[in-house]
Amino acid sequence: MSNLAYGYWEVSIEKSGRVKLPTALLRALPEDERKAFYVTHGFGEHIMLWSEKAYQEQMEYLNSLDRNLVLVKRYRNAFLRNTAFLECDAQDRIVIPKPLMEQYSIQKEIVLLLDNGKIEIWNCQKYHEMFDMSPKDLEALNEQIHLGHYNEEKEAADGVS
Repeated sequence: MSNLAYGYWEVSIEKSGRVKLPTALLRALPEDERKAFYVTHGFGEHIMLWSEKAYQEQMEYLNSLDRNLVLVKRYRNAFLRNTAFLECDAQDRIVIPKPLMEQYSIQKEIVLLLDNGKIEIWNCQKYHEMFDMSPKDLEALNEQIHLGHYNEEKEAADGVS
């Protein structure tokens, strides 16, 4: 395994709906995690492609939650809706289920963003609209993070005052 646990790739989807996973992305994963994945809804405007290990960690978390709570049930069901197990073919291609492709407006060009076994799949245009920023904007965001403003935002989202 390489030391690269993060990466960014722009990829075209084949006419048949297959996505060829970049060799560099696959090499960044442990050898036993390169051929099988779970695809689910993302936490935002993207699809998640999980290595088996990352998916099992997510499922352990989901299974630790109290299923008797309506909020937890709603979260689990929404997360698991359209979840599918995918195996790469001999050319390292996968087929993303059509309902997910449609819901997230995935068409010809996508962005793959690797983060420790978790791969975000974005509509290319939507990704750039959300994350392209000027150096000045990036500098301001960096300053906010380092000043701890993200904790304030998290507390507000959690309803902590």
